[in-house]
Amino acid sequence: MSEARFLLLFLGAEPGWIRIADGRSVVRQAGFDALPVQDDEREENEAETTILVVPGSDVVIHWAEIPAGLAPAQAIAAARIMASEVSADPLDIQHVTISRPEEDDERCLAIVSRASMDAWLAEAAALGVDPDGIVPEPLLLVPPETGVRTFRRAGLDTVRGPKRAFAAEPELAAILLADEAIEPLTAEDFERELGGVLADAPLNLRQGDYAKRRRWKIDANYVRRVALLAATILLVTLLIQLTMIARYSFAADALEREIAERARDAIPGTIKIVDPDAQLRDRLASLGGGPGYGELANAAFGAIRDTAGVELQAMIYDANNNLQLTAAAPGQPELTALQQRMIAAGLLVTQGTVRDGGGRQIAEFTVTAP
Repeated sequence: MSEARFLLLFLGAEPGWIRIADGRSVVRQAGFDALPVQDDEREENEAETTILVVPGSDVVIHWAEIPAGLAPAQAIAAARIMASEVSADPLDIQHVTISRPEEDDERCLAIVSRASMDAWLAEAAALGVDPDGIVPEPLLLVPPETGVRTFRRAGLDTVRGPKRAFAAEPELAAILLADEAIEPLTAEDFERELGGVLADAPLNLRQGDYAKRRRWKIDANYVRRVALLAATILLVTLLIQLTMIARYSFAADALEREIAERARDAIPGTIKIVDPDAQLRDRLASLGGGPGYGELANAAFGAIRDTAGVELQAMIYDANNNLQLTAAAPGQPELTALQQRMIAAGLLVTQGTVRDGGGRQIAEFTVTAP
């Protein structure tokens, strides 16, 4: 016995609703005054499928051979071609749907006007319902192995055969059925079989443009996890930036100490080193030396600053007015670019040996004034 729950809303001349639970009808009501409120927030084990049952007289139902191996888009394209051969109205105003393939690759093919689909969904919306499915009433009858089964409701005979399903006025149905073996059903028979028919998923007209849109639910736990992950990424990024800033700051402090020590070596006596650049200039001028340390250093610093990836590791200004630079770079192209920039600044540059160190290329440069 199926434990699925269904709420069937019958549209047409005799509106009403039936609730199916555990494979049987448990509540029935004429009209929609006492229609249960649809609740999309029910627990999964209490989920109820809402079905609009529409008059079979408004839906044309055929059976067509459409292979099971076709992709959904190919199957519906084939169905539309077949529908164009049996429908007098243009396909652009028709809604064509198909069922799952049966054992012999035949499928139920239904054709209904878009105007009818729009009207049914508008009527359901007025009742506060967004149905999960729309099913023609003839497909709610269990098909016989031979002959036909009929059920009369709202002044129409609903007819179901092995490959036949329609609804018509009794006189017209009698003409169409001719000498067919007919098994009439009572309302009790019809309701008793509803659970089994619905569990077998009959053709649903809510396909294509009319498919039900799923409503996304916000999972609070998921949102918290995403927020925590984003905060972690932000924190790690911030820590990386702070680490880089600290590294550059320590490197700059080390360079300033190195400059001060080199100035101490070049300036005799116990003079306090406050401004190495200015004090070295004065010392050089007092010795009648050539081009000043400041000019060479400024040009070299500018070239290092403008060459991406290059770091200054050491700088020595010797007694011959030469600037000995040690620079590290990711590779030889960056070292070559540094040399070219210093030459462009008017310096004479000689590159010395190049060695590997810590995954980087380290080169010695001798820089002099022209």
